[in-house]
Amino acid sequence: MSYPIRTAEVGGLTIISASGAAIVQLGDRGQSTPKLRALALQREIDHTRAGDVYFESYDLFTQSFPIFDDFDGPAKDIIHIKRTNHCPRIVVGCVYIIAMGSSSSVQAGNAMETIAESRIKHIRQFKRPIPVPGIGCPLPPVKPALYR
Repeated sequence: MSYPIRTAEVGGLTIISASGAAIVQLGDRGQSTPKLRALALQREIDHTRAGDVYFESYDLFTQSFPIFDDFDGPAKDIIHIKRTNHCPRIVVGCVYIIAMGSSSSVQAGNAMETIAESRIKHIRQFKRPIPVPGIGCPLPPVKPALYR
């Protein structure tokens, strides 16, 4: 399917923050596949003493996408849509965006295909607090704290 070339007119665009793999485009786009893989690691001990963390350790990064099937009727129920844009311009007023997240897209124009993927594993590693015994209970022996 082909689309005619059109002009995008934007009155104003302000974006405060755009993070990893974000796309801002004024005009038409055939295909985009922004992807972000991230490990967000927060530790009490620095990585030289606590060890490395690898993407391969988490199946989140190797799982396949779920398949979403919008069509659940017989083949004769398929609907074909044909659009005719009588005006060759895409006119947008003022756009103000505070923040765009990972693999997000802002576009004034056609997008024939967009497949965006963002996979983030948040890891927090801190010493567990030693439980406080109740009143009158003896204190347990002190053991080194374990990481979660």
